[in-house]
Amino acid sequence: MSTSSSSSNDSHTPISTTTLLPLWFISSCYRVLAFIYSRIFLLRHASIPILKHEHMIEPQLDYQKPYHHATYLDLVTGAFPSSPLPHLPTPFDRFEALLDLVNRPDGPLSLGEDMSEEALARRASGAKWRAQVRALPVYDLSRLKGDKAVLQRAHAVLAWLVHFYVHSTPPPPNKVLVVPATLAQPLVQVSRWLQIAPVLTYADTVLWNFELSDVNKPFSPNNMTFTSLFNKGTAADVDESEFYRCCAWIEQRGFDCTKLITDLIIDIESPVNTQLKKIDQEAYESRIAEHLMGLVPVVNDLTDILMSVKNACRPNTFYSSIRPWYRGSDSEGNGLRWVYEGVEGSESLELSGPSAGQTSTFHVLDALLGVEHDERSRPFMKRMLQYMPSEQRALLLHIQHHSQHIRDLVKTSDSVRAAYNNVLEAMTKFRTDHLQVAVRYVVSPKDKCPMSGMTVAMAAGKGKECPVNVKSRGTGGNEVSTVLKGSRDSTKSMRA
Repeated sequence: MSTSSSSSNDSHTPISTTTLLPLWFISSCYRVLAFIYSRIFLLRHASIPILKHEHMIEPQLDYQKPYHHATYLDLVTGAFPSSPLPHLPTPFDRFEALLDLVNRPDGPLSLGEDMSEEALARRASGAKWRAQVRALPVYDLSRLKGDKAVLQRAHAVLAWLVHFYVHSTPPPPNKVLVVPATLAQPLVQVSRWLQIAPVLTYADTVLWNFELSDVNKPFSPNNMTFTSLFNKGTAADVDESEFYRCCAWIEQRGFDCTKLITDLIIDIESPVNTQLKKIDQEAYESRIAEHLMGLVPVVNDLTDILMSVKNACRPNTFYSSIRPWYRGSDSEGNGLRWVYEGVEGSESLELSGPSAGQTSTFHVLDALLGVEHDERSRPFMKRMLQYMPSEQRALLLHIQHHSQHIRDLVKTSDSVRAAYNNVLEAMTKFRTDHLQVAVRYVVSPKDKCPMSGMTVAMAAGKGKECPVNVKSRGTGGNEVSTVLKGSRDSTKSMRA
């Protein structure tokens, strides 16, 4: 794919309003500069070697070995790295420098569809930054391959850069947005080694996106500073940070579920003599039931943490200032199709963007209890596995291997059945409340102003105020509620 396609992403229709003419003139000058940058890029990358996309490999597990979560997660921090990820070494630190330019207060970018005066004032500087991205060499990151922590940092930096690049670009007329090979190829390369989708994920925004606020204090979500934000220094800065913190608390409390499940599976894996006396069998079943009951207060805490988000992140701010940056190639909104330059099979890449469905917390419980999702939620839940770190997918498979034993005990043991149903009840409550949160943060704002209406408002220079004549229900919000209703109903239907 030619570089000229990349540079065409920066075109937009000038605003004729007299008061905006100086801004338009400056923007036009910078577009000329961006064109010159693109010509330089074309000369440097006249023949970009094609990188072939490869599908993910299913983790290969040895079920003969005893299960323990420490095989897949850190003993202390769980799914989080044991310490903040290191910055990229030279020469790949040029990616870090480009991220620093936009990940700061008064950064040069704004949403590409936003045609408000404030956004237009940043249009020229945004075009210049994107030209700098295109002017990078196409790096081969093979020397990083053996260092998982550095690869995770590379994925996070590159994925944030891709989303900054895509969503700051004014929508091109042909609805095709080219992600330059300078970002696309190294991101696909790193994603292949990590076995994770080549796009911004939950891991990039939460798990791999923190530093300790005080290195002398213990690891805790309250001791985290989230290093990359789309809204740094703006009115939405705190909302975005606290949204990630709420996710981090769910992740960390959810790790307690994983540890309890380990204790349960250790008992399941211990040899059970079929000739045991009844009292011994009852004791065994009692232990399993006790482990299951231990999950209930943890799930209840997860529900409380989830509902606490309403005190930390404003729904309209999330919908208008945070969520638009998350959109992937298959998300609703301006209908753009992303093309990863220099990547063969680019159209088959998983490019949905981050979602709470990518945390392993409730996938772990589904795996243990054998929850079978219906046609409304099954495709989504299955697809979200591709956005998880590979270690978490392996953890789920190993836990799922033992789920049938739980289901068998549910059929024969009153105590295990009662405990199993109690866990399902707590999970159903969580998923019911999750649906309420989705309605509050996605569906209701979408009813008031669907993303298409937001785009119209921005194009009219009205910032993020929705025009009355486009206040219609959007398909994205409907899909969210449909998936969550399916997930809730599937959980409830498992009751024995």
